[in-house]
Amino acid sequence: MGYLMLGGIEDGVKDHKIMPTNDIYSMKLYPKETRWEKETSNGEEKPPARAQHIAIATPRNDRLFVFGGHASPTVRLNDTWWLKVSDLTWTRALGDKACQNNEESPINAPGPRANAGCTLYNGKFYVYGGHGGLNYARVSFSDIFSFDIETEVWTKYEPVVSQAPLPPGRGGHSLFAYDDKLYSYGGWNSETQFNNIIIFDLNTNEWSDPDIYNDVSRWNHSAIMVEAIPSFKYFIFGGESTNFNEGQTRTFGQYVNTACFLDIASMRWSPIMPESAECPSPREYAAISYDTNSSRLLICGGWNNGWLADLWTLNVSKIVGPSYAITEINPPLGQLSGGVPITIKGCGFKDQNIKIFFTCGKTPTDVAGKFTLETPGVFVSETEITAVTPNYESFGPKDAVVQLSVSGGDLTTTWVPFSYFMNTRALKSLAFGLGVLKEQAVGEPIEFVIQARNDNGENRKSGRDGFFVSIKTTDKKEIPCEVTDMENGQYFVKYVVEQECDVIIDVTFLDDKGKIVPVRGSPYSATFVAGIKPEMNNMFGPCLPKCTSKSIDQVSSWMKETSNAANIKEKNLEDIKVLISVVDAVKQVNDQNDSMML
Repeated sequence: MGYLMLGGIEDGVKDHKIMPTNDIYSMKLYPKETRWEKETSNGEEKPPARAQHIAIATPRNDRLFVFGGHASPTVRLNDTWWLKVSDLTWTRALGDKACQNNEESPINAPGPRANAGCTLYNGKFYVYGGHGGLNYARVSFSDIFSFDIETEVWTKYEPVVSQAPLPPGRGGHSLFAYDDKLYSYGGWNSETQFNNIIIFDLNTNEWSDPDIYNDVSRWNHSAIMVEAIPSFKYFIFGGESTNFNEGQTRTFGQYVNTACFLDIASMRWSPIMPESAECPSPREYAAISYDTNSSRLLICGGWNNGWLADLWTLNVSKIVGPSYAITEINPPLGQLSGGVPITIKGCGFKDQNIKIFFTCGKTPTDVAGKFTLETPGVFVSETEITAVTPNYESFGPKDAVVQLSVSGGDLTTTWVPFSYFMNTRALKSLAFGLGVLKEQAVGEPIEFVIQARNDNGENRKSGRDGFFVSIKTTDKKEIPCEVTDMENGQYFVKYVVEQECDVIIDVTFLDDKGKIVPVRGSPYSATFVAGIKPEMNNMFGPCLPKCTSKSIDQVSSWMKETSNAANIKEKNLEDIKVLISVVDAVKQVNDQNDSMML
């Protein structure tokens, strides 16, 4: 991968002075080394030497946009240039030409300045603020201009004046664009320095201050926007910084070597804690770029009471993440024994060695460890993967965090939760309700409920179980039914019987071994009689309390009878007939246990 560096301060002796330069250097990164090479540029006219200028590549990376900067302590520039990357040929922007130092531009470019903020957005370079001015004025600018890549025309924006005062001018800040808005961070002027973000709406031309603060004031820092999934990250390194309270006059700061980033989705700042104790010395005015192949920031040079020529890298892969992300899993829960087909949604997927990771707990991991289970994924599209959940019995019914990797790359920084539950057991599950009772009305819908239960006999609190219902008359005629998963462990079954008859209701369950097993009490039976009022089929109608009361009476009577029959007190167990009656009573209890208790 190659990079270009233009201009800056050359720490060499020319007439016993340290001066700006217009040299071009190329840098190429290799796995174990970095190579710099001084390049020779072309063109009928070349830009003067400069520092603290703007230099940003076009979207195609085929040209470099260059504007402004310092030519000397007293000369600020406002010329506009293109550098063609393929052959390093210089050309001026359309209509631009040389003019006197610190004078107005012939193409209505911003006034002469350095330390301005600039960003590329929707085919335009936006320039905000900076220090400079016409002739020998020293101004902290607050104006906004755009330069159209296609038309090569500069346009000035006039902010709408509202009740709130316009932001004061500044330089040494940084600028980025998002969602048709410009965001300016940090900077300083002759009176104060800033630690907040201010926003300019490109559609309404209005400024706003959303109170997004980043610890202490910072200026002359290095900044770069990095594409990340699911949201971009805005990285900051170095600069000058100081604790500054609103209303105080500007003070000199200290050079810093700290780094932080802004998550664009949440608009929250987070510090970066390097894993290595070795880090760059504090500095300002460092050049910054990003190595997409290795997910690392590149920091070059800068100033700290002397010009620096070192190059540092900072791996931010754990912040940026890989070029793929996981955003959704369906279903988001499954049985402890695994084997549940799942569909994973996201972006950037490739058909290259996909692995899905289930980590016990609620915290994502950087590297799979002893609390992580792995299962292969099947590529469907760039946004979809299918897989089967792994057996989770070694961890128990707990939550898991799901991440993935492609081609042996890093695990996603995005993740989705998955809940493992104890397996549903058919012999613990049951059916109840009017649809499995006697004397119901014909020609009216009727319902009953299947309650899923786990190994411990606890009611399940989620759905997606494999229950099957078959309803037939005694002469084997099939009666259609509708089963609705309530997603809370209950399944409502609705059906209609059009004529008087008895029906047999089989409720079965597909268990984790792939076997069809009847639920507790199945098969059930129900009878339908002409002349029964339709409201009797209502789940919350008068029939259910009546049936419940009747069932309680039956259970009480049955318990009393079987208790008396099974009681051996004051019975002659040597009498074979008495002994047989006791045994029959105990057997009756076992045989009718489910039917009576249900």
